[in-house]
Amino acid sequence: MVAHPGTACVDDRGALPDGRAGCRWPLLAELAWLAPARFAVLLPVLGDASLDALRRRFDAEFPGTGAVDDYAWFAAWLVFVKPALAGRLGEARVQRDQAASRAVALLGEILRREHEGDQHELIILRQEFSRLHAPLFEVYMATRKVQHR
Repeated sequence: MVAHPGTACVDDRGALPDGRAGCRWPLLAELAWLAPARFAVLLPVLGDASLDALRRRFDAEFPGTGAVDDYAWFAAWLVFVKPALAGRLGEARVQRDQAASRAVALLGEILRREHEGDQHELIILRQEFSRLHAPLFEVYMATRKVQHR
Protein backbone atom coordinates (compact mmCIF):
# COMPACT_ATOMS: atom_id res chain seq x y z
CA MET A 1 0.00 0.00 0.00
CA VAL A 2 1.28 3.47 -0.89
CA ALA A 3 1.13 6.21 1.73
CA HIS A 4 -1.07 9.18 0.90
CA PRO A 5 1.16 11.81 -0.73
CA GLY A 6 -0.36 14.54 1.43
CA THR A 7 1.28 12.99 4.50
CA ALA A 8 4.83 13.47 3.25
CA CYS A 9 7.41 15.73 4.85
CA VAL A 10 7.76 19.42 5.56
CA ASP A 11 10.85 21.53 6.20
CA ASP A 12 11.87 22.87 9.60
CA ARG A 13 9.49 25.85 9.20
CA GLY A 14 6.57 23.53 8.43
CA ALA A 15 6.50 24.49 4.74
CA LEU A 16 6.58 22.14 1.79
CA PRO A 17 9.78 22.73 -0.19
CA ASP A 18 9.90 22.74 -4.00
CA GLY A 19 6.33 23.96 -4.32
CA ARG A 20 3.40 22.11 -2.82
CA ALA A 21 4.49 18.77 -4.25
CA GLY A 22 7.84 19.12 -2.42
CA CYS A 23 8.70 16.02 -0.42
CA ARG A 24 5.74 14.24 -1.93
CA TRP A 25 7.62 13.52 -5.16
CA PRO A 26 8.86 10.05 -4.16
CA LEU A 27 5.37 9.06 -2.98
CA LEU A 28 3.73 10.50 -6.07
CA ALA A 29 6.16 8.55 -8.25
CA GLU A 30 5.39 5.31 -6.42
CA LEU A 31 1.66 5.91 -6.65
CA ALA A 32 1.96 6.64 -10.39
CA TRP A 33 3.68 3.39 -11.28
CA LEU A 34 1.77 1.20 -8.80
CA ALA A 35 -1.72 2.65 -9.32
CA PRO A 36 -1.85 5.01 -12.31
CA ALA A 37 -5.64 5.38 -12.16
CA ARG A 38 -5.49 6.49 -8.51
CA PHE A 39 -2.63 8.83 -9.36
CA ALA A 40 -4.76 10.45 -12.08
CA VAL A 41 -7.64 10.91 -9.64
CA LEU A 42 -5.41 12.34 -6.91
CA LEU A 43 -3.66 15.04 -8.97
CA PRO A 44 -6.59 17.47 -9.21
CA VAL A 45 -7.44 16.90 -5.53
CA LEU A 46 -3.99 18.14 -4.47
CA GLY A 47 -4.76 21.59 -5.87
CA ASP A 48 -1.16 22.21 -6.94
CA ALA A 49 -1.11 24.51 -9.99
CA SER A 50 2.44 23.54 -11.01
CA LEU A 51 1.65 19.84 -10.74
CA ASP A 52 -1.54 20.38 -12.75
CA ALA A 53 0.51 22.17 -15.43
CA LEU A 54 2.96 19.24 -15.54
CA ARG A 55 0.06 16.80 -15.88
CA ARG A 56 -1.37 18.77 -18.80
CA ARG A 57 2.06 18.88 -20.44
CA PHE A 58 2.46 15.12 -19.89
CA ASP A 59 -0.97 14.53 -21.43
CA ALA A 60 0.05 16.55 -24.50
CA GLU A 61 3.61 15.24 -24.92
CA PHE A 62 3.84 11.69 -23.61
CA PRO A 63 4.17 9.14 -26.44
CA GLY A 64 1.69 6.67 -25.01
CA THR A 65 -1.73 5.35 -25.86
CA GLY A 66 -3.66 8.06 -24.03
CA ALA A 67 -4.92 5.48 -21.52
CA VAL A 68 -4.76 6.10 -17.79
CA ASP A 69 -1.98 3.49 -17.54
CA ASP A 70 0.31 6.01 -19.27
CA TYR A 71 0.54 7.80 -15.90
CA ALA A 72 2.75 4.95 -14.69
CA TRP A 73 5.46 6.70 -16.73
CA PHE A 74 4.84 10.21 -15.36
CA ALA A 75 7.87 10.19 -13.03
CA ALA A 76 10.20 8.83 -15.73
CA TRP A 77 9.04 11.53 -18.14
CA LEU A 78 9.44 14.13 -15.40
CA VAL A 79 13.10 13.19 -14.79
CA PHE A 80 14.22 14.61 -18.13
CA VAL A 81 11.58 17.33 -18.40
CA LYS A 82 12.53 18.67 -14.95
CA PRO A 83 16.02 17.23 -14.26
CA ALA A 84 16.24 19.16 -10.97
CA LEU A 85 13.64 16.71 -9.62
CA ALA A 86 15.71 13.63 -10.49
CA GLY A 87 17.15 13.40 -6.98
CA ARG A 88 13.74 13.67 -5.31
CA LEU A 89 12.19 11.15 -7.69
CA GLY A 90 15.18 8.86 -7.19
CA GLU A 91 14.21 8.58 -3.50
CA ALA A 92 11.17 6.51 -4.44
CA ARG A 93 11.43 2.79 -3.70
CA VAL A 94 12.26 1.02 -6.94
CA GLN A 95 9.81 -1.71 -7.87
CA ARG A 96 11.84 -4.12 -10.02
CA ASP A 97 8.64 -5.62 -11.46
CA GLN A 98 7.52 -2.20 -12.73
CA ALA A 99 9.29 -1.01 -15.89
CA ALA A 100 8.35 2.62 -15.19
CA SER A 101 9.92 2.39 -11.74
CA ARG A 102 13.12 0.92 -13.13
CA ALA A 103 13.15 3.70 -15.74
CA VAL A 104 13.20 6.42 -13.06
CA ALA A 105 16.22 4.86 -11.37
CA LEU A 106 17.90 4.31 -14.72
CA LEU A 107 17.31 7.89 -15.85
CA GLY A 108 18.81 9.19 -12.62
CA GLU A 109 21.92 7.15 -13.35
CA ILE A 110 21.94 8.34 -16.98
CA LEU A 111 21.87 11.98 -15.84
CA ARG A 112 24.80 11.33 -13.50
CA ARG A 113 26.79 9.63 -16.27
CA GLU A 114 26.03 12.49 -18.67
CA HIS A 115 27.43 14.90 -16.11
CA GLU A 116 30.52 12.74 -15.57
CA GLY A 117 31.07 12.21 -19.29
CA ASP A 118 31.28 8.39 -19.05
CA GLN A 119 30.30 7.73 -22.66
CA HIS A 120 30.79 3.95 -22.66
CA GLU A 121 28.53 3.40 -19.65
CA LEU A 122 26.10 6.01 -20.95
CA ILE A 123 25.59 4.05 -24.17
CA ILE A 124 24.80 0.88 -22.21
CA LEU A 125 22.37 2.69 -19.90
CA ARG A 126 20.61 4.38 -22.81
CA GLN A 127 20.19 1.03 -24.57
CA GLU A 128 18.64 -0.40 -21.42
CA PHE A 129 16.27 2.57 -21.17
CA SER A 130 15.26 2.23 -24.82
CA ARG A 131 14.22 -1.38 -24.12
CA LEU A 132 11.95 -0.25 -21.27
CA HIS A 133 9.95 2.28 -23.34
CA ALA A 134 11.20 2.98 -26.87
CA PRO A 135 8.89 5.96 -27.60
CA LEU A 136 9.83 7.67 -24.32
CA PHE A 137 13.48 6.99 -25.11
CA GLU A 138 13.00 8.86 -28.41
CA VAL A 139 11.54 11.84 -26.52
CA TYR A 140 14.47 11.74 -24.10
CA MET A 141 17.01 11.61 -26.94
CA ALA A 142 15.32 14.58 -28.63
CA THR A 143 16.25 16.59 -25.53
CA ARG A 144 19.92 15.67 -25.99
CA LYS A 145 22.38 17.11 -28.48
CA VAL A 146 23.47 13.72 -29.80
CA GLN A 147 22.59 11.49 -32.69
CA HIS A 148 21.74 7.87 -32.02
CA ARG A 149 20.90 4.77 -34.01
